[in-house]
Amino acid sequence: MGYAAYREHPGRLLPVHQTRFQVLDVTVPCTAACGIRRALATCPDAGVLRCEPLLHEPPTARHDVLRVRLAIRLPALRYAQVLHLLLDTCPTGEIGRLIGWREHLDRCRPRHAG
Repeated sequence: MGYAAYREHPGRLLPVHQTRFQVLDVTVPCTAACGIRRALATCPDAGVLRCEPLLHEPPTARHDVLRVRLAIRLPALRYAQVLHLLLDTCPTGEIGRLIGWREHLDRCRPRHAG
């Protein structure tokens, strides 16, 4: 079962270039997810928004443990720092799409039939 934990913006005023957030999708073994969360805690305003277990992924020799997809929120100016943290923490992870904050919110918004 996946879960979502959205962090509230602390309310402080920042220059416009520092308030643009992006969301990076990363797929890692579930055993590495905790280490990634700890590493991201050292990066200001970055953190895991969602951790989704990939339960229906077929097992392979390369991936013998359950994997999870992390949605990581990061300031646009911290992209390189976050990538270095990810590569140091879990070099076997798969870096996915980088999307803007608005696109992420649209993706998470429930779609109602009708």
